[in-house]
Amino acid sequence: MEYISTRQMQGIDRWASGKLGIPSLLLMENAGLAVAAEVLKFKPRKVLLFCGSGNNGGDGFVAARHLAGRAVECAVVYFQRPDKADPELNFGVLERMRIPLLVWGRLTKARRRALLRRADAVVDAIFGIGISRDVAEPYKTAIEEINRSKNPVVSVDIPSGMNADTGEPMGACVRATRTVTLALPKLAFKRKGSRAHTGKVVVANISIPPRRDSRPSVSGDF
Repeated sequence: MEYISTRQMQGIDRWASGKLGIPSLLLMENAGLAVAAEVLKFKPRKVLLFCGSGNNGGDGFVAARHLAGRAVECAVVYFQRPDKADPELNFGVLERMRIPLLVWGRLTKARRRALLRRADAVVDAIFGIGISRDVAEPYKTAIEEINRSKNPVVSVDIPSGMNADTGEPMGACVRATRTVTLALPKLAFKRKGSRAHTGKVVVANISIPPRRDSRPSVSGDF
């Protein structure tokens, strides 16, 4: 099995969007759909999603929409409004769908615990592969509260707080039941002991084709 580094994955993303012209919004849609499909395997009635402001959070917003479309009651905890175009678009869709969007800073500790108790499953879409320093507040507390819950936890691409190259926790790291990693497994997953944080790893096809160095034949023959 091929494992890739953060730098390699970022290069593949740029190649897919820039060279092939695959819209980044389509990749986010495919990622969120794959996450929702894994969450549904737990047969939840209520799902609580923790979403960051970047593309990982955007994948979570898409997953929430698909789960709601399957009659799953969803609530999203977010930390700040998305700062990129694709996540912002999907955040706006959830607003118009009137899915509860709960900003972390306005939730009391008691309210957060109640939300986790009522949920049948949790989606971790806080951080992706780009994290390069120790997890700071309020994200550290969020990760600790997720880890204290007894719900199945599905992480998007990589457990939030895990260094995608070394597999080391960056101060705090989600302990997932299942990790839906996007396109290819990350180098971190080769590290001994990483399974304690990733749980079962599922590789999701998000429609990035294999990269080929040679040009395709134009002779008309397969």
